[in-house]
Amino acid sequence: MPRPSAGFSLTELTTTLAIIGIISAALIAVMNNLNQQSERMNTQTELLGAGKQVFAFIEPWAALAGDKQSSASLAENDAMVITSGTQIRFCYDVDATDRLVRQFRVTDKRLQTRVRVDANCTPASDDNDWENLTEQVVGSIGFTRGSGSAYSLDVTVGLERIVPGTDETVGLTMRKRLNLYSMTRY
Repeated sequence: MPRPSAGFSLTELTTTLAIIGIISAALIAVMNNLNQQSERMNTQTELLGAGKQVFAFIEPWAALAGDKQSSASLAENDAMVITSGTQIRFCYDVDATDRLVRQFRVTDKRLQTRVRVDANCTPASDDNDWENLTEQVVGSIGFTRGSGSAYSLDVTVGLERIVPGTDETVGLTMRKRLNLYSMTRY
């Protein structure tokens, strides 16, 4: 008696492999898309953290701007000076004899600061002694006097970073109003 053939035919095997290939290609595309979305969200989260960090660096010095402990008067227009909207200088008294000037700016996509002792609240004329505070994510920074209060400072920070594994750039703009607490005592 002839034996029935066992197994699959070549057509059945080829069809099965083709279906598995199509499903695999679709799943790979979906996984790549999910990975990119995950990287984009991680990058946005990192930018939010970097923005909070920028505000955390500036806010204490804005609160101290104009703090007067010295016998010589500190004029309000010396306590905080916005230079071209992208650079700011705060001046405050540390004690009865020392007055500090702290400056902030953005250069090469990094927030930078420098501090010096100066009784007249004048900034250094050279471009030395700037310290980097952040990594290269700060695309822009803007400072304006608060429109709601004479004793507030509005800070706008533009952040940007390339999403890892892509050519996509994620951008984020953050704004915060900082209170100039020491200046309210004038």
